[in-house]
Amino acid sequence: MWEVSAALLPAIAAAAVFFGPYSLYLVFASAITAAIIERPFTPGGFSLKHPLGDGSAFLAGLLFGLTLAPGTPWWIPFFGAAIVVFVGKQAFGGIGHNVFNPALVARGLLLLAYPALVTEWRVPLDYDVVTAATPLEGGAASYLDLFLGNIPGSIGEVSALALLIGGGYLMARGFVGWRITLSYLAAAAVTAVALGIDPLFTILSGSIMFAAIFMATDMVTSPVGRDARLVYGIGCGILTVLIRHFTVYPEGTTFAVLLMNGFTPLIDVTIVNPFFGQVEKRRRRVFAIVAVVAIVAVGAGVGFGASSLADFADTYYVDGTVRRDMRAFFPDARYALHYPAARDTVSVEQVYRQRDPAGYLVYSSAQGYRSEVRVVLALDMDERIIGLRVVEHDESATLGSLVRRPSFLNQFLRRSTAEPSAVVDTLQAVSGATASSRAVALAVEQGLLFRTEPDAPRARLEPAADGVFEGTGRGYGGSIRVRVTVEDLQVISIEVLSHSETPDIGAPALGRIADSVVAAGSLDVDAVSGATASSRGMLAAIADALGQ
Repeated sequence: MWEVSAALLPAIAAAAVFFGPYSLYLVFASAITAAIIERPFTPGGFSLKHPLGDGSAFLAGLLFGLTLAPGTPWWIPFFGAAIVVFVGKQAFGGIGHNVFNPALVARGLLLLAYPALVTEWRVPLDYDVVTAATPLEGGAASYLDLFLGNIPGSIGEVSALALLIGGGYLMARGFVGWRITLSYLAAAAVTAVALGIDPLFTILSGSIMFAAIFMATDMVTSPVGRDARLVYGIGCGILTVLIRHFTVYPEGTTFAVLLMNGFTPLIDVTIVNPFFGQVEKRRRRVFAIVAVVAIVAVGAGVGFGASSLADFADTYYVDGTVRRDMRAFFPDARYALHYPAARDTVSVEQVYRQRDPAGYLVYSSAQGYRSEVRVVLALDMDERIIGLRVVEHDESATLGSLVRRPSFLNQFLRRSTAEPSAVVDTLQAVSGATASSRAVALAVEQGLLFRTEPDAPRARLEPAADGVFEGTGRGYGGSIRVRVTVEDLQVISIEVLSHSETPDIGAPALGRIADSVVAAGSLDVDAVSGATASSRGMLAAIADALGQ
């Protein structure tokens, strides 16, 4: 037990590097709490000589802690450790008697009970409170990032390199064989190819590497025979990819390994290695392998549900972010279909219960104080907001991140597509985070306008007379007032008289737009990246000055 715990040290060290010291707290709080809780149930009770017992509960708690997300609340390790000991181990009779992996039992129950709390991913190497999507939820990542661990994800899963170092140590010491691990990874890769998914991405992303080396190989819950271990590993690999692909859970290792834990006794008694010359027994073993594979397939079909299989032909495969939002805002929804939006900056998915539409998930974004703030709106069939989440941002960790709080987001509930402008007009900004608050409001407004075509840019400038003219337009921060000088029916200069745009983003954009309009002699110029609202306000002010 202690040697397996030692083999996890590279993964723990990688977690500390990528996610900071709080990840160490989550891991060791789970491990130490599990060891202490189990001491009264072990022979001899508590002992100062061995305060952490035989190491089995410590290891189970350590594995559970490594499955947590870096943003998991502080109390989850204690609650999870209690589930590890009482539900995962002692409910079956203690060490050596549990049918299911205790760490995965706790992980599975918490994933069902508190999905939002145990999936708070963080950006690696950025210890501020910044949420991000994992590669399985649509986040971008290269193969090198996946291998080294520079990706959002669970504490112990991200670095394939660290996991391989620990796995190599265990294999060299003889604690883990190659059959389960390699058959798990090979089956996952083959299944991914069959479904048209990148097999290398499948193996390096998520918890497959972690599960194949440390979870599925648990001595108590895995088969004993050589061939039985191969069948067990193949089942884990196939189920992991199927759960990822066909259910709302982007990561399938937890439930895949637990399902195969349940099949372990059956596999052990049917997949028996024959002695030399036992021809009949060898033949029976072949039939047994076929039977077990059929049972796994039937179990998978039952798990996914007959309705899911029936609807598969017209099911749209959505990315992990949409899956998560479907689960959060429409728990009984089965699938989503892409809905064409009138605006290029907005993405819409229509969510369905069976064949009946349930609502919409609308993704939009706006420029905040220092980053693009991306939000998702959950709209019911009356096109009113029933839920809202900030999907991604890189605002300040002190004030900017407060826009993710329900106390701020709840003001947008029940807003509808019938009155999108009211979102910004009635905004109650977070004190000290006006720019971030306004970005969320603008993103919500743009989301509610998903059916409306954006205003077409005005074409060639055609001043009616020479002179100096003034006009106003509404920008990101408020009114923009300009002075336009015309000579020989040509605009020769544009001066900004007043504005309320942000000094670092919006203000510089006004001058760039003015120069572009003068140079092109047209209002049909590109908006400045990151300052779209300011650019449009400037163009509207120029058009107002010229009466166009």
